[in-house]
Amino acid sequence: MKSPKLAIALAIVALGAAAACTNGGGLGSINSGGGGTPSPFPSGGIGVGIPTGKIGVENDPVWGTVSGYTQEQTSQIMAFPPGVTVTITNLSSTTPHTLNVLAVGGTPPPNWPQNPSLSFSPSGNGVMSADYASGSLNPGSSVKVKLSNPGIYLIGCAYHYLEFNMRDVIQVVTGATPGPTASPGPGGYAPPRRKVHPALTQREPHLIDQRGDRFTLSSLRGEPLIVTFVSAHCTDACPLINAQFAQAAQRIAHDRLAARLLTITLDPEHDSPQTMRELARRFDADPSHWLVAGGSRSDVHAVMRAFGVISIEGKHLSDDRHTTFIYAINPSGGLAQTLLANTATQDDILDGLHSGRWRTHA
Repeated sequence: MKSPKLAIALAIVALGAAAACTNGGGLGSINSGGGGTPSPFPSGGIGVGIPTGKIGVENDPVWGTVSGYTQEQTSQIMAFPPGVTVTITNLSSTTPHTLNVLAVGGTPPPNWPQNPSLSFSPSGNGVMSADYASGSLNPGSSVKVKLSNPGIYLIGCAYHYLEFNMRDVIQVVTGATPGPTASPGPGGYAPPRRKVHPALTQREPHLIDQRGDRFTLSSLRGEPLIVTFVSAHCTDACPLINAQFAQAAQRIAHDRLAARLLTITLDPEHDSPQTMRELARRFDADPSHWLVAGGSRSDVHAVMRAFGVISIEGKHLSDDRHTTFIYAINPSGGLAQTLLANTATQDDILDGLHSGRWRTHA
């Protein structure tokens, strides 16, 4: 490869459906693949994890490619007898997941929906059905679901269904036994079928900060970097994120912390570098602690794809539906933690920095 890789060594994913300003997408580490068993693993339950991690990807001989879910060790077609209650456990230490029912019934190969609308909130009253959704499972958390209705359920993760094909099949049938499991190849577990990331084949994308300086993400290595994406025209979650970052930047300066915040537009069609410069001025963003950046459409979209950021144009030609996650990157460029933007974001950021946990790969 002639040009450097993107600064963060992440397997970044896209949402199954972007939610209006207050929901987000997630991500995991691309370097967590290889042999071994996910740990901890739920006994008699369903484990959920990033496909490029140790949970792997299965090319099932009957159902085709499935990934991200298992009832044993690695990805597989799952099967349970009717009437049992199982525990769905998020195996990740950094990344939220969901288990949503995409469709019920059908025969192999499955007809996977192209762009389903997947909920981040629980539904279905704890019973597997056509409208079941586990709700967002934070790293290490669990939820129980009763499999009282026989059938074949196509499932997927609301955070990771699209680009990473995080999807699987649950058969609720008498005498059920799970199907084959994923197996490692020479380079670890087989990656999901997805497009080659532009950052791996082209030069590293450049961004432009509020001073008009061009930079890359790799140029910011050496200290923790906290990244988020906003639209300058958003009137929902983005002003909250901007205000929280402004307060966090002041506290970083006051506490003399070696860290930097980075806000990137997710709407380069409407947010020019000049627009982002004005946004930085509005919040008194000192570039020593907080960079506010735009760039060319191709470069910004490349960075968005790297982080799995989704933005959907609304009725008024601005991107009013988008992810709202905050990504803590360690000094080496690896993902340390993913946070969902909220009214306590500044406290979450300062806690992560003061604790030192963002200085190593989680």
